[in-house]
Amino acid sequence: MAHMFVFADLLGGFGINALAFLSQLVSFGIVFLILWKWGFPAITRTLDKRQQVIREGVENAERARRDLADATARAEQVLLEARKQGQETIAQAAKAAEAEANRIREDARAQIEQMNRQQIERIQQEAARARADISRLIVNLSINAAGKVIGKSVDSNDNRRLVEEFVTASANQAGEE
Repeated sequence: MAHMFVFADLLGGFGINALAFLSQLVSFGIVFLILWKWGFPAITRTLDKRQQVIREGVENAERARRDLADATARAEQVLLEARKQGQETIAQAAKAAEAEANRIREDARAQIEQMNRQQIERIQQEAARARADISRLIVNLSINAAGKVIGKSVDSNDNRRLVEEFVTASANQAGEE
């Protein structure tokens, strides 16, 4: 114990109470043992859990980055396909429009030809009607002229028939020339 008093005197020289120091040292040892037995394992488990959460977060972030890269590549592929389909649709629409334009041109051409035929038929009918009118006028004029030349009326049916035959024959000869 003599050594203890020397130690106590030495600590007393520094202004430290030896008894209080020893009690604090024993208290620190007890607290350290309690922490060692229950506190440090709990802290270690908590740190391990946090490290695991951080590791999972990093892995999830890496997985998300890969998924984003894959999604971007798929989106670019979808866009490329959509552009390709759009170009094909435009090409098909252009072909269909060209075919429709050709059909409309052909319909218009057919209608114009039909209208031309109808006009020609109408002109021919008008010409035939005009010829018939002229023939009637010539017959009437011939009868009137013959009546004036002969001095009597030539209205009998036979005379009229003869004049019409003469006019028809004259008109046929004029048409052949």
